[in-house]
Amino acid sequence: MAASKYSSSSAKQTTHFEATCAKISAFYFDLDNTLIPTRAGDLKAIRKLGDVLEAQYQFSKDDASLSTQNFLKSFRRCPDNSQTSLDSWRTHLWRESLPPRHKHLAEQIYPQWLRLRYRYLAVPADYVQLLVRMRQAGYVLALITNGPSNAQWEKVAKLHVRGYFDCVLVSSDLPWEKPHPEIFYAACNFLNVKPHQCAMIGDKLETDIKGGHLAQLGLTFWTPLSSSSSVAQSLEDVEYKPHIKLGNLLEMYKYFPRLNAVATPDTPSTSRRRGSHMSSSVVSGSSGNGSGSSGNGCTSSTASCEPAATSRGYQHQQQRQWVYRRGVSLPAMDCSNSEAENSCDSFL
Repeated sequence: MAASKYSSSSAKQTTHFEATCAKISAFYFDLDNTLIPTRAGDLKAIRKLGDVLEAQYQFSKDDASLSTQNFLKSFRRCPDNSQTSLDSWRTHLWRESLPPRHKHLAEQIYPQWLRLRYRYLAVPADYVQLLVRMRQAGYVLALITNGPSNAQWEKVAKLHVRGYFDCVLVSSDLPWEKPHPEIFYAACNFLNVKPHQCAMIGDKLETDIKGGHLAQLGLTFWTPLSSSSSVAQSLEDVEYKPHIKLGNLLEMYKYFPRLNAVATPDTPSTSRRRGSHMSSSVVSGSSGNGSGSSGNGCTSSTASCEPAATSRGYQHQQQRQWVYRRGVSLPAMDCSNSEAENSCDSFL
């Protein structure tokens, strides 16, 4: 009898979850350590650069290791500075990280690090195919990332991910950051969807998952950085629990059968992306209190918009790729809203 009750309860939970999945029409992705391997990629890049310093610039092994570790720590602590350009700031960080006899090499070392970084941060090909399948299956997609404006937009540009999303939001361009519900409501407003129709996918319980719950999104999917971490093993003490824990993004296929029903997509080429910008006022609709209202909107006179790259059969005014940005970064970084958060604050 007890077994029968348990089976009935389990079946009801499964049916409810499947019904919730069927209502989802929009996916919200985090960027760092979700769509791109920021922590692992930065570590690979810095280790590879250490080999370059030894082979090309005759660094000792100790000097190469110390220089790269010092740079990565400084970079994660403060990845951007509003008083200067990204290139100038990072070159300065390299100069400060190098031993005295090698400081003059900072201008040569920085571009080599940058190339290596984006080689290892590349979006995996099967993740790209997942995004394309989602678009072909009729879902709308948003990229919502916390971090300094210029640094995050550089990733979006260099990794060529903008064309896969209908909406791209960077917290430093907005009055809010995850987990504030208004940043999710802004995406809902841009995409013309309701919160319960959206699923948030991210690696951070305290921003992505908590924010999804606070905004009352339909589902939250958690992609922990390490499956061996203690928090990944037990969620008993976590206030805002994810609906589903993913080993990787490809597990989304089993929860959304529509993704398997579409034809195998060709990856869109950069030549098919439209890169023109035009000034526009962002759709307003917030209740105006700025503290978690359910108005699902925000206003800016400096926003720009770009039409989505993929051709869609039901395009209309709301199905545009909205891009929020001020064009400048915020002043010296608070690490709660920086790549220290995105990359993990420990080197090893």
